[in-house]
Amino acid sequence: MSLFLKLVITITVFFTPFSFAATEPWAFSVLQGLILLGWVAVLVSRRQLVYPSLFKAVGGVFGVLIGLAAVQCFFPQTLLDTIPSYPITLMRLYTLEHLSLFITYFALTLLIAQVYASLDEVKQLVWTLIVAAGAVSICDLLFPAGEYITFLTGVKAGMDSVGPFLNRNHAGMFLAMNALLSVGLFFTHQLQYYKIVTREQRRNVTVQQVCLALLSLGLIIAAVYSRSRGAMLSLLVGLFSYSFLCFWAVPGKMRKQVKGFFYTLLVLIASVGWIYTHLEEIGEFSHRTTTTSADIRTMLYRSAGRILEKYPVWGIGVGAMPVVINEFTEYDVHQYIERLHNDWLEIVLGIGYAGAAMLLVPLIWFVTLALRRLKHLELRKQFMFAAFLSVLLAMGVGSLVDFHFFIPGCAVVFFMVLGLCNAPTFHTEHVHRFHHLFPFILLVLVLIAAGYLPLQKTRCWRLDVFGSGLKTEPKLTAYETALTYYPGPRQATRLASAYYVAAKHSQDPIVQLYYFERALEVAQTYLEMYPKDKELSRIYVQAKRKLG
Repeated sequence: MSLFLKLVITITVFFTPFSFAATEPWAFSVLQGLILLGWVAVLVSRRQLVYPSLFKAVGGVFGVLIGLAAVQCFFPQTLLDTIPSYPITLMRLYTLEHLSLFITYFALTLLIAQVYASLDEVKQLVWTLIVAAGAVSICDLLFPAGEYITFLTGVKAGMDSVGPFLNRNHAGMFLAMNALLSVGLFFTHQLQYYKIVTREQRRNVTVQQVCLALLSLGLIIAAVYSRSRGAMLSLLVGLFSYSFLCFWAVPGKMRKQVKGFFYTLLVLIASVGWIYTHLEEIGEFSHRTTTTSADIRTMLYRSAGRILEKYPVWGIGVGAMPVVINEFTEYDVHQYIERLHNDWLEIVLGIGYAGAAMLLVPLIWFVTLALRRLKHLELRKQFMFAAFLSVLLAMGVGSLVDFHFFIPGCAVVFFMVLGLCNAPTFHTEHVHRFHHLFPFILLVLVLIAAGYLPLQKTRCWRLDVFGSGLKTEPKLTAYETALTYYPGPRQATRLASAYYVAAKHSQDPIVQLYYFERALEVAQTYLEMYPKDKELSRIYVQAKRKLG
């Protein structure tokens, strides 16, 4: 059964990035199904599960997020209503979607901690992750402009598409995290080399080290050549974090440690200085010759600050940002604002300062326990554990300027590494056990999370995609059915817009009047659910004008 579980996780590792980083609804449903299958196998094959003391902090973070999202689902409000004193959400649909996401990743983190218990098993998963990243790098090299996506879907890839990823920022972060894992595995294996006596064993380890060195170098270069500035920054921070942690954790004379700290800090300062004096060159390399992207991000951050000033305690509700942000932006952004491009700020926006304070306590607890654990590990485990912490930090830094936690291609690597941090091999004297009641409850939650909303969203996506190529009446029918499955603002806009376009192209005055009335009805109905949505507002005004 252990082999079956590892096979399921291996499929998950390779499936996630190559299914367009699992960003399509159907792909995320498959991902949730794989995690659910893994949990069924665990509960069938094991009488009890394990978790270290460190996992209490991880559980605390997920507990706050899952708990607040669950509470907010019971108090749906809109911006037209008075905001109560208890946690609320402005949009139950998106809150449920986030709740499903939190449960899925919590289940994945705990699953990894169960399956990969020993150091050898931990290294097996790290090998799987970096080999998958190597395959992504080759795919990036062969299809640098997203031709992979065009070939499989027939849809023209976006300007930022890279290999199997829809966006180069997420591709760069995925490669940067795996580059750090590869570096950590290289140094872990290097310690093993000095303890080997026979020539044949040394030859085998040498081959492994050469492969790891090439993989590490290749992944670092691939992360840089993704041309994502956020990924470059995260990789740089991760590499220096790894150096610092190794100097701090590895036993030695204090003078050598201080010297190592000092030299590493000097190199870090020099690197940061070089970056700030060559911003234009980096922008040209990244194909970012204008400041439009940075200006829009900065404007969104200021808008989020204004929202928090108005709703400081419990925020606007998890997932409600796309509905609220348009009222607070300084100028219109032509595309639909689905993410804030800062995961941490978006989470605070959803749960408010009260929720953020609740979240900060287990986060600090996790950092404290993790650093203490690192200090007391044996040498070969220290190098691996330090790499894991550096990966978590790199993702955290990258998420200050992008939305990597909502892209499964990056998030799966992050939460698998978080699970590896909780592997029993790193916590031999701090492992606790529990029986099947809690895992069974978690299984039921994962089943609910994976079994309803994502499947409804997948059915909606299928109708939207295949309905777009149909004639007028079948297309409208497909869009109407899709909206019943997943009544989100984008789907409502799509249907209202289709009615409006059909009215403009109709030659029959009676049919034209009917379509304009339907466009107005859909826009009005969903504006009551999602006030201030600019696309729905635009269609509402245009349809009302046509009807006189």
